[in-house]
Amino acid sequence: MALVLHVGAHKTGTSLIQNYFADRARRHRRRPTVGLIARHETTALIGWGRRLLRHPETLRQRIAKEVATGADAVLLSHENGLGRPFDGQGRGLYPRAAVLATAWSDLCPQDDVRLVFYVRPMADFVESYYLQTINEGRSHSFDDWFAGLAEDTLRWRPVVDALDDAFGRRRVAIGDFTEIAAGPTEYLRRFMIRSGMPRPARIRYDVVRNPSLSTRGVEIARAINPYLSGAAEQPIVRRFLQQHFSNVTEPRARPMSEHVRQRLTTATSDEYEAIRRRAGEDLLPSVTADAS
Repeated sequence: MALVLHVGAHKTGTSLIQNYFADRARRHRRRPTVGLIARHETTALIGWGRRLLRHPETLRQRIAKEVATGADAVLLSHENGLGRPFDGQGRGLYPRAAVLATAWSDLCPQDDVRLVFYVRPMADFVESYYLQTINEGRSHSFDDWFAGLAEDTLRWRPVVDALDDAFGRRRVAIGDFTEIAAGPTEYLRRFMIRSGMPRPARIRYDVVRNPSLSTRGVEIARAINPYLSGAAEQPIVRRFLQQHFSNVTEPRARPMSEHVRQRLTTATSDEYEAIRRRAGEDLLPSVTADAS
């Protein structure tokens, strides 16, 4: 039995992976080949990392319960597993990665654990996360938000190194979000190979549940967000905008200027390409496919 910890990064197809396995779990209730710890549970057990640090035993017990079902593999997928990607204090990308990676390793010391973490080009990641803040109810401009980041610390390498230090290189699999260009079905197939999970004989999944906002969608969201009462109204507006003003039917919002994009790309491209090569190496042979 393999335990797979999928801990991000944010905006790298985590919702796709979580939705696919949640749908699959509903169809295979009697004998799931992959035991899933649902996202609503991990949200409560992990938070932004503080609950993991303060109450690790609660999460350890939940993992043990899922392992005891006898599934061929257990998946825990939550993009908040390494905390917030930006802390508002300019301390770089995932500033608590080292502390939380160690907490995960202490929680799951067994040898058959595989930790999976995805990266993407830095400029795309930064822009996409800004759009996420608008989805969550903020109304700031990209330039104002970006000014609060320490640009020279926006690097993937320290995060990957923290994972390797905590788990050992052999147990860490890095993925590349640009693989999504091959489509969601192929993206899922590669995730299963990379994580060492059993694969169904046939994978087909083209459900889109979390589209990005279009340029008009972002403009509307920024205008209306200050007038919403958070927990009650904001999710309703978000669903409306995703339904009517998303990149499915209109051009995706691109709030980052070409000057900033080029600057970030120049500063991070060599590092990203090296990690991307590693992601290719981490496409390891998976467990024998099941016949379901």
